[in-house]
Amino acid sequence: MPNVITIDGGQDVTGEVQVSGSKNAGLPLMAATLLAAGPSTLHGLPPVSDIKRIGSILQYLGADVTQVSDNLLNIDTTNAMSLSVPAQLTHSLRASILFLGPLVARFGHAYLSFPGGCSIGTRPVEEHIEGLRKLGARVSVTDTHIEAHASQLQGATIYMQTPSVTGTMNLIMAACLARGVTHIHNAAREPEVGDLINFLVHMGVEIHGTGTDHLVIHGRSTLPLSPCQYHVMENRIEVGTFLILGAICGNPLTVYPCHPEQHVILIKKVKAVGARVHIADNSITVRKAKRPLAVDIITGPYPAFPTDLQPQFMVLLCLAQGTSHVIESIFERRFGQCFGLQAMGAGIRVCEQTAIISGVERLSGALVFGSDLRATASLILAAVVGRGRSVVGGVKYLDRGYYNLKRKLAKIGVIVERLDI
Repeated sequence: MPNVITIDGGQDVTGEVQVSGSKNAGLPLMAATLLAAGPSTLHGLPPVSDIKRIGSILQYLGADVTQVSDNLLNIDTTNAMSLSVPAQLTHSLRASILFLGPLVARFGHAYLSFPGGCSIGTRPVEEHIEGLRKLGARVSVTDTHIEAHASQLQGATIYMQTPSVTGTMNLIMAACLARGVTHIHNAAREPEVGDLINFLVHMGVEIHGTGTDHLVIHGRSTLPLSPCQYHVMENRIEVGTFLILGAICGNPLTVYPCHPEQHVILIKKVKAVGARVHIADNSITVRKAKRPLAVDIITGPYPAFPTDLQPQFMVLLCLAQGTSHVIESIFERRFGQCFGLQAMGAGIRVCEQTAIISGVERLSGALVFGSDLRATASLILAAVVGRGRSVVGGVKYLDRGYYNLKRKLAKIGVIVERLDI
């Protein structure tokens, strides 16, 4: 039965939000447990639907997966033996591609049905495939699946054409069990990549270059890796989502735990809009702009403005004085939120990869539906600030990446309900 969220909006939010662990960091950590036989424990990992789907894939592969509590997951890969992942487990999850590297590295063979996920644009797998070929794998691709073979991966120098996040992660994991040293140039620099590297270092791999676009991985082809316990980083996109809400209607709003240095561009744009920001060691407090000012943003790979926060930031720009421009350089279909925002009174015109936003004084409650995870999150923010009652559909997308969102919103003063219809 589908769910909706109803919000009686138009009031400020105030207080503190404690964000959950990162599903974007947790998904590759779960796949990486396959690199070592034995039990690993991941702390701080929320049981959102994407985490559960990756857990189902691990169980299909033969691993024992136990959700001990809301934020504690045990994964024992001792009996992992299956080398293929069928379509019914990959069709709704793009991150399933992350099993390609660990499977071929540890077992010498991987068969993976093409992954699915949110319909926000093409996410090519060429970086994964070409990188694995550089490492010595034989990779075949059809319309339905990817298959890779390698008796022993060999260290190599890889130049990525684009800094794909999942591509970088896959190649790092594969290189961990390769013979010799692997250099990855033009690697993704996202903090979630750094979290994966930290996890792999805990497992016994020597990796240099964390946070840069040149990674050096010393393969452990003769010495097995060790399972370990690890605490996943906080959800960087959830932090950003609530910081944007603070800039819209925070009076004030504090978000924690977080690493402020990971949000430099967002903080700069929030200040440019007119919001006041106070930065502490592991928290950020935002007080709304009385009348936001128009700014322009261009999304790009980290440390540029994150594409995963573009839909949410657009809500703030809808209320700004003047005309703003949002250029989406990562995904070609990431303006799905515009239809719902227009129904709430926003002035938005889309021209190819650019959204032109003419600010309005207020948004109004409406019946709207999200088309993907971040678009739905943006409509939730709009419902919080909009006058009157909003009903937001597409909650299944929210469940993929935001844990206990209703409870967090209620704690900061939002009148919110989640209903079955």
